[in-house]
Order: sequence, then structure tokens, then C-alpha cells
Amino acid sequence: MRIPRFYCPIPLQAPATLELPEATYHHAIQVLRLNVGEELILFNGQTAGEYLAVIESLSRRSATVRIQSYQAVERESPLPMVLALAIIKPDKMDFALQKAVELGVTAIQPLLTERSVIRVLKDKQDKKLQHWEGVLMAACEQSGRTTLPLLKPPLSLNDYLAQTTPYERLILSPTATNTFSSHSKKSGVEVIIGPEGGFTEEEVALCTQTGVSAISLGPRILRAETACISALTLIQHYYGDLAEPNASRACCI
Repeated sequence: MRIPRFYCPIPLQAPATLELPEATYHHAIQVLRLNVGEELILFNGQTAGEYLAVIESLSRRSATVRIQSYQAVERESPLPMVLALAIIKPDKMDFALQKAVELGVTAIQPLLTERSVIRVLKDKQDKKLQHWEGVLMAACEQSGRTTLPLLKPPLSLNDYLAQTTPYERLILSPTATNTFSSHSKKSGVEVIIGPEGGFTEEEVALCTQTGVSAISLGPRILRAETACISALTLIQHYYGDLAEPNASRACCI
């Protein structure tokens, strides 16, 4: 049976005994109903590894675990990948972020675009970011990652393009002639994906004028969340960990 994994944002070391943070306690004890003597894996995102622990004691509001060992695992992609995704409907956004984490994205930049159906008001931005952080955390726990992707505050497309980057920026377009296979190996990629209604012609023109390369996934129109999965999978295949000669293949659960 697979040992459950939990993000535990506190200093960890082995051997040691510690009390689980409130959020970790809630997930492990109140949701999954783990009990004394059961194993769990903890990671804090500060080291490229994870810690095997055993639950020592429980109370109604706390749990103490004994960290037994540190396991130096590295499951991050060798390729920095940024997903610049227009904000879409909440359930679709959560799904896209979850799959992006599973596919190894390094950072996520939510975008405010002309056709964005959902608008994040400034007074509700912190709450929305907190929710998305929870989605990223849960996806890391499930996928075996030990590093949480960086979640950036929402930006307008104009402000995003005005920022400098060391990586190549790509925008998906069904009318583009280039494909991922036609591009050479990259040191890092930022892929820009539009909202449910797509980018306007003016937004596409702005991207190309600022040096963004247009890439096609085929002649069909994909939903935003489908485009995320397709693009990130192909990026990993051609330039990332699946392109490495000795790379291990991802497994399904």
C-alpha cells in the first residue's frame, strides 16, 4: 500500500519527534483517519527529499510523529517550465493547476485577459491565491513532488509581457505553422494559454510583437485545461525529463 504523503511547511530533520501543524494534522488524522503506528511521508519544499515518519501519539487536536529517516529523492524536471494561464472557470482552473503540477511545472502565472470570464477582484485576490496554493500542495502530495511550484499573483497580459525572462515564450495557436517538434532544445519555457473564449486578435498580435513564438497543437480548438495538459506533456517530451536519455517514465496510480 502506498504510504500517504503530506506537505509539512516546518523545519524537518531525521531523527526527530515533532507535532504536526494544524493543516497537516487535519488532513492526516481527521480526513484520512491515520492512527498510531501508521507511516506517513513528510516534505517541506525546502530540501529535495522527503522524510519517513510514524505516528507516535494522538489527541483530539494534535498528533506527534517520530521522523525515522530522510530519503534524498529528486523528482523535479530538469527543464524550468512556467505556465502563464488565463484565469478560467474555478473548477477548470483547479483541474488545470493540478495537472500542471503533475506534469512538472516550475511556476504558474495567472493572467487577466480580455475574454476572461472570471475576474479576480483585488480584495479577493489573497483568498483566491490561498485556494490555488491548496490545489498545488495537494497535487504535490499526490504526484510525489517535493518542491511546490511558485504561484505568482495575477497579472494583465500586458504587464506579464513587459517582464523580462531568460526563457523562451510560446503561445498556442491553431493557425500557427510551427510545432514543438520543430523547435530545438531549450533551457526553459513559458507557455501562454488563453481563456475559454481564446485570446483576441490584438492580444495575439501583442504577443508576437514582443517575441513570443506561436505553436500549434493541431487544427482543432482545445479547451484551456486540455491545452495545458497537451502543451506541458509535449514540452516535457521534447525538452524536459522525458527527453533525457536515461529518464525514468512517469507512472500512473
